[in-house]
Amino acid sequence: MKNLLTLLTIALFMCTACLSQNKIDKLGSQGVALFQNGAYKEALNKFNEIIKLDSLNSEAYMRKADCLDILGDTQNSIINYSRSIELDPKNKIALYNRALTYEKIGNIEHAILDYNSAVESDPKNESELDNKLILLNLGILYGQMNQLDKAIDAFKQTIQIDSNYADAYHNLGYAYQLKGDHAKAIECFDIAIRLNPNEIEYKRSKERSMKLKE
Repeated sequence: MKNLLTLLTIALFMCTACLSQNKIDKLGSQGVALFQNGAYKEALNKFNEIIKLDSLNSEAYMRKADCLDILGDTQNSIINYSRSIELDPKNKIALYNRALTYEKIGNIEHAILDYNSAVESDPKNESELDNKLILLNLGILYGQMNQLDKAIDAFKQTIQIDSNYADAYHNLGYAYQLKGDHAKAIECFDIAIRLNPNEIEYKRSKERSMKLKE
């Protein structure tokens, strides 16, 4: 009888857990749909409901943070991104989104840390959100901080992932331009122009380096 009661208790627990997960999945789908349709406050309510059911749900905290960020509550947005990352340190998208929020408020150093952590969380670039996008942003921030060697390294890593990424070549060229190495800058601008001949800014950047090289 004792074993039967134990089995019944386990079965009841599994049934309850299954029902709870189904509700969480439904709330998650509703929240994502509301978010995509611009109903951010309503989406926020759905993700808050998920957190009430499962306080360890990393994705719910991340999506809540996304809503708060768009609604202009950057402080609480960062708090919820941090909670999401605390629960799942390899949550690449949460790290990336928190970096974007840090950028928004001018906290460049923390943004750089998060971009690096996002890439390190997925060194083989297997999960959602391509590392090339993260590395491009990282390189731009290094450039803004005048850490040009680090910027160049980030852009080179971007190109290693996608050798046809015109923006990466343009930014690499711009970093060389800032260093005064106009020969390398022009080489990079030429590749960017070949890959995207309709981008006027690439041609303007090349023209600047050609004038400065004279």
